[in-house]
Amino acid sequence: MIGSTLLATAAVFHGTPFPPEQAPWLVSLTTRGPYCGGALIAPDRVVTAAHCVQGADPGRVSVRLSGRRRAWRGAIFPTSYREIPSPVHPEDPSASGTVDDIAVLLLEEPVTDVAPVPVAAPAPAVGEPSVTLGRGRTGPAPSAGSAVALAANQVVSDGCASAYGSSLFHPARHLCTLDPTANAAQACAGDSGGPVMVQRNGGWALAGVVTWGGETQGRDCGEGLPDVSERIAAHAGLLTRAGTVAPWAERRVRVRRSGAVRRCVVGTWHPAAATFKVRWWREGAPKLDGQQLTPGKRIYLEGGGKTRTVKSGKVGCSVTARTAGGWATEDSYNRR
Repeated sequence: MIGSTLLATAAVFHGTPFPPEQAPWLVSLTTRGPYCGGALIAPDRVVTAAHCVQGADPGRVSVRLSGRRRAWRGAIFPTSYREIPSPVHPEDPSASGTVDDIAVLLLEEPVTDVAPVPVAAPAPAVGEPSVTLGRGRTGPAPSAGSAVALAANQVVSDGCASAYGSSLFHPARHLCTLDPTANAAQACAGDSGGPVMVQRNGGWALAGVVTWGGETQGRDCGEGLPDVSERIAAHAGLLTRAGTVAPWAERRVRVRRSGAVRRCVVGTWHPAAATFKVRWWREGAPKLDGQQLTPGKRIYLEGGGKTRTVKSGKVGCSVTARTAGGWATEDSYNRR
């Protein structure tokens, strides 16, 4: 469910309305509209998927909780977070799987009017009932999202290893859930970062964060493949971690040219302590796909550095910024 800098991924397909009073801690991440979910896990912390907020400017992404916007100052996620290309469509980032795809958003002010959701302990077992919540797409494309939270009633499954293979599914990190009935309720585009819940001590507890599913196999919502979420229990240390937040770019990356010399201007990043790696690339020849001309495969050039000599043609650059709190990659908006 990877798509762009802010990935619009996994609403609930064939879901049922969920009473809001049972999940007051449910969060929506919005720009021009909601695109991901999340959950309040502490008065000053929201958990979501890393791919929902990687490279996100806190001033441009709203955290909405209980009808109010809550300001946040940054995200922390594992530096080991990575995308795993789809075996079916390896060149399509929106079809990628992920691992260590979890992030904690640090709120500017503690929330005092909503109680956080507890973390599920012990972790759920195979066959245990679960519920996935979201406001994303309610069916195959081009269906729209839901104005209210919908629930997919599922069970914890052991079917993801066979459905996705060991290159995509990592059982120590991933939680597998599936609706075994003909209803086939599951997460869909717009649900990423939302909660996967189980019952503990008479109430709901957080077991997972929605990340990806059947799109890695070229399948749409409701086509029978299980959902994959990031296990909360596998990231206990992250939930309470303090320190440097993940980087994001305030000023865009660009290429400048002086004769044959190209210079990659890395832009302005926050926090300022980020370190940078530059890669240079050319666009491959465009391809005709039916009636549509699509860009060619990007060709990365050997060697890095902020400057390089180019004898002919146009090149672009990509900047990867890293801190202890995560990483982000920004492509130049131009080629020279």
